[in-house]
Amino acid sequence: MILNEISLKTINASQAVIKDQISQFLDVCHELFQQKKEKEFYYTKELMSEPLVEDYSIHEWLSDPTVPRNEKSYFRSLLNRGVLLEELQFLESELYINLKGERISSIGCLAAYEWGTLVISLFSDELWMKEYIKGNYITIEDDECEVCIRNCSTKAHVNEFVLERRQEEKMQISSGKEVWDKKEELFPHLVFCESVRKQLEDVKVGIHIRAILERIQILEDYFTTYEGEFIKEKVGYGCRYESESVQNDEKLKKQRKFKTPYGTEEYFYWHISFPGDYPGRIHFIPDAEHNVGIIGYVGKHLPTKKFGTI
Repeated sequence: MILNEISLKTINASQAVIKDQISQFLDVCHELFQQKKEKEFYYTKELMSEPLVEDYSIHEWLSDPTVPRNEKSYFRSLLNRGVLLEELQFLESELYINLKGERISSIGCLAAYEWGTLVISLFSDELWMKEYIKGNYITIEDDECEVCIRNCSTKAHVNEFVLERRQEEKMQISSGKEVWDKKEELFPHLVFCESVRKQLEDVKVGIHIRAILERIQILEDYFTTYEGEFIKEKVGYGCRYESESVQNDEKLKKQRKFKTPYGTEEYFYWHISFPGDYPGRIHFIPDAEHNVGIIGYVGKHLPTKKFGTI
């Protein structure tokens, strides 16, 4: 992610409002890092030199006793792992943003456009409320065209960006092994038992992989906001608990018992269905301690008293 340095120029507020804007900016940066979608931070010299208002720059903010210590520490950590962008790195192109009738050159927006990533903006002007910023891109040959740069200034922007990236990544998945290898990135609110590895690696058919991905995404969407109280109706898609006849049969129970990533063995009675080459099931349990869902089984319908595995 790259700082939109122009958003530092558009602040027209009191110091109290500025501190709120910086706090929100840091929350957005933290959320992107947490989602593991943007692992690097690039900034321009304006971050440290641009006065936010008269006699109040980042230097004053860092020494302001009313600013929470954890915010200052996180900001310093961004700088420590950050990379300074300089104009000398971009001699063959320019990018201008039209701000209140004035064309302003932006190194941050230029880098984001050429590298195919996004800018992080302070929520300091209506322009930065938008998910996309329009600009004019000019090359060394004087060719000029209008372009759009992805912008994040709120957590809603982050969520939309992360969702789109995950959808793009899922469209490129062609094997069950890839689902397993990318599970943490695609499904951060789910954890998978080791037993699922082989089950996913055995899936080879594209339509079956897509069906599994869609159903796992349903669980991911549910557990994104899960806070300890499990409500099956909010999961939908036929989410249900095993019957008493299964729970009371030692052989059938054992087939639904899996070792969790935390080292305990649990009965995975909750499940949803998925279609494909065969009627499939995803067995899971809600984990109220960690506020996640644990996936224990992905495969053919497990046997019941009435039906054997298909």
